[in-house]
Amino acid sequence: MSVPVDRTATGAEPRGKAASLVAPSATGVPLAELVGVAKEFSSSALFARPGAAVQAVAGVDLAVAAGTTVGVVGESGCGKSTLGRLLVGLEEPTRGEILLRGRDRATMTRAERRAARYDVQMMFQDPYAALDPRMSVRRIVEEPLRARGGMARRERRARVADLAGEVGLSAIQLDRLPHELSGGQRQRVGLARALATNASLVVADEPVSALDVSVRAQILNLMVDMQAEHGLAYLMISHDLAVVSWIADQVVVMYLGKVVESGTGDDLFTRPAHHYTRALVDAVPDPDPSQDRAVSRISGELPSASAPPSGCRFRTRCPGAQERCARDEPVLRSFGGSHLAACHFPVSGEPGEG
Repeated sequence: MSVPVDRTATGAEPRGKAASLVAPSATGVPLAELVGVAKEFSSSALFARPGAAVQAVAGVDLAVAAGTTVGVVGESGCGKSTLGRLLVGLEEPTRGEILLRGRDRATMTRAERRAARYDVQMMFQDPYAALDPRMSVRRIVEEPLRARGGMARRERRARVADLAGEVGLSAIQLDRLPHELSGGQRQRVGLARALATNASLVVADEPVSALDVSVRAQILNLMVDMQAEHGLAYLMISHDLAVVSWIADQVVVMYLGKVVESGTGDDLFTRPAHHYTRALVDAVPDPDPSQDRAVSRISGELPSASAPPSGCRFRTRCPGAQERCARDEPVLRSFGGSHLAACHFPVSGEPGEG
């Protein structure tokens, strides 16, 4: 599952806008699009200056086409989960536009916003915390259908039974409570609930990070099968670059609220342009412990999101930082095909080389 890359394109022209990080669908209109989206929270830090705001997301442009998977990776605090919550509608942006099928969500009527919520659903990192412990699996999956209305009880029951079969849950498990299921089974319930309203886009926030390795593969394969069967689009949020690069058509790397690089999994694993991406790739354990390789390491702590560094936000930890990095903020520019990166002095050589 990868997007073809034009290997002959070698230019690195600056881009004024990066809204087309993912190619639009055949209709020309992305299923979901974020344009200059920013989200700030009031700082509650003890020694924060008055009026300080935490810039969780700082001007992100992103598009998700129907039937595709976009992966978002980065270390804790980079803003990837906030990005997902913004797309679902659990948070409202401080600035920017969120377009759903070409319509600005901020200008939708109340009825339109309600309908849009059913079209964009979410899978959470902790499936147990996301499920009501007092409700049976049947009631959990049926709840979105009851909220939406328009279906008789018999129709809802038939829909729940069909969904259970699709995600690999038995009829017996439908009458169990969440605590009576394994972690993988609970995540199957989460996927079934997300699909109950015929959603077109599912925001999956670390959906397999709490599961055993063997169960992770089962859930990821299930998600791929459901995508092929229903034409789903996913926004896959994870800190695991290997998992995301396997399932995603396009991978977006975030650092301190900004997109610093985007491309296919092949782009990011074999020829990362940004020093931060290279450090993430080098942090992936090598399956062959006998291999001795040089790795790119970053030092220091993640800067405060309420007072990010000037210029390039990664410069305080970047091994290739120079004077210009403190003065000018880099913009996303092309490194061939769909590969984009925001770096004044991009990485030379392959990951793992000295």
